[in-house]
Amino acid sequence: MHRVNFLAAALAVTTTVASATFPVTTSDAQAQAAVDRGLFLYYAYDGVDAAREFEQATRRDPRLAIGYWGIALAVGPDLNTRMSQSQFDLGVRAMQSALPLTAALPDRQRRFVEIMALRYRGSFADWSADDAAYRRALFDFAESSHDENAELLAAEALLEHSGLGWANRTPASDEARTALQLIAGVLRDDPSNVMANHLCIHLYDEAPDRAPALPCAQRLDSTIFPPQAEHLAHMPAHYWIETGAYAKALASSERAYELMAQLTALEPDSPNVERYTKHDVAVGYSAAMMLGNYATAQRWSERMSAAFGTGFDAITDLRFGRYDAAYAATGNQFAGAAVRGLAALHLGQFAAARSIAAGMPASASLPGYLAQIFFGELAAAEGNVEQADRWIERARANQRANHEAELIPLLPADEALGAIRLRRGDDSGAVAAFDAALAAYPNDARALAGLAQALRALGDASQASATEDAFKKQWEGADTNAAGILP
Repeated sequence: MHRVNFLAAALAVTTTVASATFPVTTSDAQAQAAVDRGLFLYYAYDGVDAAREFEQATRRDPRLAIGYWGIALAVGPDLNTRMSQSQFDLGVRAMQSALPLTAALPDRQRRFVEIMALRYRGSFADWSADDAAYRRALFDFAESSHDENAELLAAEALLEHSGLGWANRTPASDEARTALQLIAGVLRDDPSNVMANHLCIHLYDEAPDRAPALPCAQRLDSTIFPPQAEHLAHMPAHYWIETGAYAKALASSERAYELMAQLTALEPDSPNVERYTKHDVAVGYSAAMMLGNYATAQRWSERMSAAFGTGFDAITDLRFGRYDAAYAATGNQFAGAAVRGLAALHLGQFAAARSIAAGMPASASLPGYLAQIFFGELAAAEGNVEQADRWIERARANQRANHEAELIPLLPADEALGAIRLRRGDDSGAVAAFDAALAAYPNDARALAGLAQALRALGDASQASATEDAFKKQWEGADTNAAGILP
């Protein structure tokens, strides 16, 4: 088994053109090229276009068993896609075409087809057991053959079943640990492999130490992708935003957004447009909301509005200390009442805030962390410390329950708690809250600003100065006065 050491893989990051190879037995060079394109697109989690390429290969060479195998692969699941009855039926038909052609195949190709047949041998009701047989056989083949594509497909299948969770400093399941070993081996021997780098970033999404995924993010950032592989261009943003490199997350997200625009123009009906646009834009917006450049955040806010059909102007204004604009925003705004109420509190318009609150359902089951933060802030303004803490704790629990590593809450509850404590003179409590924010969201500039204030109030001038320096580093390139975002 390969040793796990992503960082030992080639450290130099050079620009490459994305590709995948799967040698097959055919006299038609275009059929071979279609198979390679199909596998690459599956590795980019574009199953629809992958299936089309494999279908093209079978049209060029109707006796190309691997073309039908590829269709069955492409219509199956990946980490972002579950198997469905309709997709299963497509896979069954593909394997019915592939299996009669296996007798003439070389051993390697025959094994791929036979293993895929396990996944589709029964009914959809039998899927769980048949998929388990597929995983076991694929792993055994990968281990005995050291075929790169077998190793990657085995890792993908293992992760589909086990998930991406971690326990302490290791993947939580035996299957995920095995997948990690497989991916590490491919990266050691083929550092530019797009699927290995793709899965590497996914694997470390929830890890306590994400450093091993750094080269994977760098390589994908330096790879040229077609629009259909936009998802691969987006993936480095996961690593950057999770490690607090928000400007880099924005750069990766911007490239992915441009590729998505090209895909929309080329294939307006592509399922990937609907499937990935909202998520990718939300990641870019999350990164922009952690920095200090209002113009950039506003641009991403417009993209959010287009993707989700609701306005994000008010929450963007609130985040950047433009409370008048946030309060005055009209139309269908994301969490509109809560955002307007928070803006009113910042403006000192307590009667207006109470009126807004009166029109909202103040119950323990109140949906939305922004509404919960608003009720917490209102309780704090009225001097009700215990009630304020309860509301903010609900918001924190809400954010953690709905946590996605690459998506940051538009207003972290720990920031709000730190600000409340700072205002009421609980400087030690404020330090704890801001530290919690920074643990969850590294380099959170607003938490750094609040932490510096709390440390200075506690008389820790040295640590306060170091924290202020860290804040200034994060605030470089800002078009917003830092005083406007301080608690």
